[in-house]
Amino acid sequence: MSRLALVTGATGFVGSHLVEHLTEEGWRLRALVRPTSDTALLERHGVERVVGDLADPAAVARAADGAEVVYHLAAVTAAPSEDAYLRANAEGTEAVVRGVLAAPARPRRVVYLSSYAACGPMVDGRARRADETPHPLTGYGRSKLEGEHRIGSLRESGVETVTVRAPAVYGPRDRALLSYFRLVRLGIAPSPGGGERMLHLIFAPDLARALARAADAPPGTYAVAEPVEHSMTGLAGAIARSMGRRPLRVPLPPALVRAAAAVTEEIGSRLGKTPAFNREKAEEMLARGWVCDLQGSEMLLPPSEATPLEEGVARTTRWYRTNGWL
Repeated sequence: MSRLALVTGATGFVGSHLVEHLTEEGWRLRALVRPTSDTALLERHGVERVVGDLADPAAVARAADGAEVVYHLAAVTAAPSEDAYLRANAEGTEAVVRGVLAAPARPRRVVYLSSYAACGPMVDGRARRADETPHPLTGYGRSKLEGEHRIGSLRESGVETVTVRAPAVYGPRDRALLSYFRLVRLGIAPSPGGGERMLHLIFAPDLARALARAADAPPGTYAVAEPVEHSMTGLAGAIARSMGRRPLRVPLPPALVRAAAAVTEEIGSRLGKTPAFNREKAEEMLARGWVCDLQGSEMLLPPSEATPLEEGVARTTRWYRTNGWL
């Protein structure tokens, strides 16, 4: 009999890639979805749907019942306040913990998708080691770290846990970097000032494969990424080459980046919306770098399987164009 997994956040960017990969591997899938969620992709892949949300541990318990593995991907990446981040990412994770423990047939393992934001940016010009105390820079990072702690509490009840810390994720269906692709297409490549910044990146299908392997990897916390440190300039160059453009590089002074973020927040507040680019995202953008210790990550993503940036960006651009996003 095929294995059964519950996926929260299955209708999101990373979740959609995980659904595609797990169904290709023969898993049976169940998803916890809101009544208003777009479930077209889930329907195409034959995913069972349980209507509910993370504010209702009873709904989580129904969804988790009989699943071998729970993949907790649902999260908020832009919120108006730290309290809002904590409600969504920490308290929402607590609801998953309570639901898993209440499930009549308890899952064997929970895989939690966390973020480099939980451990914090580079320190002293080097990657932050796995054994160093995390120092999240933002409310989002602190909420994801708190989520890690909540998931970790399951071990006391005999449920295995794996935490996967991901860097910036890009690929087909990604909206976070889409605006940058559009600017480069127009011949503009904005670059935050104050020196070159280094970062790890991961192509969404690669992250899906890593998450799938987390179902059977030794319990623990893993940072995953293409094992290459890229510069912001290098990322912009890869995007430009994928579209045959030679954009004008436009340095942005840190003060201007912060001011622009404050303006978008104010506009969003007046419109009753939370913009994707806010003051927290500005601070993350201006950090010295987002490179993490990849020790042990080969169990989830062997270096030979990691998609090189140039290839991943080219595939992303093709998808954007094919689907009318560019």
